[in-house]
Amino acid sequence: MSDWPDWFQEALRQRFYQLELASEQQAPSSPEDKNLFTQMEQFKINQNEDIQRLLSEWEEAIGYQLSQDKQSIYMEGVKDGIRLILPVMHSTNIL
Repeated sequence: MSDWPDWFQEALRQRFYQLELASEQQAPSSPEDKNLFTQMEQFKINQNEDIQRLLSEWEEAIGYQLSQDKQSIYMEGVKDGIRLILPVMHSTNIL
């Protein structure tokens, strides 16, 4: 994607963030997810402050990595879509 203009890459990034936020707001939490969250919070409460801080940092790092993974998958999907649509557009003289 490095050969795409910066403004285009930024537009894709912003769209990804919009979709990710919408997905998080609309996604129903499963009982398993709620249970896991509750268990993790209970576990953190029972730890000393240093461990709580480390666990929070770990959660933040995992969240960031998951976001990066999702963004990479999104960008690959955009590239795949462009690769698929360009031949069609060229063959029908749309460009």
